[in-house]
Amino acid sequence: MPNSQTIAKQEQQILLDAGTNELEILVFGLGDAAYGINVAKVREVILPVEVAASPDQPESVLGMFNLRNRVLPLVDLHHFFNIEPADKNPKNRKVIVTEFNGNFAAFQVEFVEQIYRFSWSNVKPLPEMHGHDKIAVTGIVEMNDRLVMMLDFESIFDHINMQRGFHISHVENTLGVNRGGCRIALAEDSNFIRSLMVDILSRSGYTQVTVFTNGQDAWKAIEASANDPEHAFDVVITDIEMPKMDGLALTRHIKSHPQLEHVPVLLFSSLITDDNLHKGKQVGADVQLAKPQLPELVSIVDQWIQKHSEKSAA
Repeated sequence: MPNSQTIAKQEQQILLDAGTNELEILVFGLGDAAYGINVAKVREVILPVEVAASPDQPESVLGMFNLRNRVLPLVDLHHFFNIEPADKNPKNRKVIVTEFNGNFAAFQVEFVEQIYRFSWSNVKPLPEMHGHDKIAVTGIVEMNDRLVMMLDFESIFDHINMQRGFHISHVENTLGVNRGGCRIALAEDSNFIRSLMVDILSRSGYTQVTVFTNGQDAWKAIEASANDPEHAFDVVITDIEMPKMDGLALTRHIKSHPQLEHVPVLLFSSLITDDNLHKGKQVGADVQLAKPQLPELVSIVDQWIQKHSEKSAA
């Protein structure tokens, strides 16, 4: 029988291996509700800090503070979501320090619970909701007879005007490729990011984009296209964090399929960091690009089309 040390090593290996469709989330609270953030985005959890106000800072930003020679904005999630704290004592708050999209930021929450590990298949997509401009939840997981909502931190950053680099209209076709003839499968669970990606792709001439809100639906369609050349996808663009099946598992499925392994897969995620690049390489991703590099995204697809055209002409 394996001892506790062996089990710990096995569990660590599961988390280190890519394509297992596993994740860890840090659960925290706001008011009476529970929320989650992917541990891969968390650098540390600290006690409340003193901040200095900056000119014209968004209302949800409490101010700036210095942490290990790095100046970070502190976002009050209670204020952002207009949630009344259940615990009125601000000294009991916790601060989650994050890194994603190449940025460091801190978020003040009511309390931090613990880290849980489970499969992306347990994360359910958020039901379609229209007419709300501040939806920042990408999925819901049922845990211990309660619902934990996975927050879309990219969307939160956009609403507090801290990610202006996302907003790009179009990209010039300097290679002169046939963008309109390219069929793209796009898997992205964030409404905010997905709409920006579709917008810049379509404005740049990529009009044949099939959208999926989770990796499982994307895989079903991509797998079905293997025997349907007229509707086969030329390129797959996928996020990593998604309900039902993450982008690493999706990439592994594609690259393990004898009729699909040639299809280029681009991982486009806020989790693309130096520490995580090995995971994308492990499952066979052709390119890994960190959000919010939207112009680079279009340029990479252009390069793939050009290479394919050159091979076809040879």
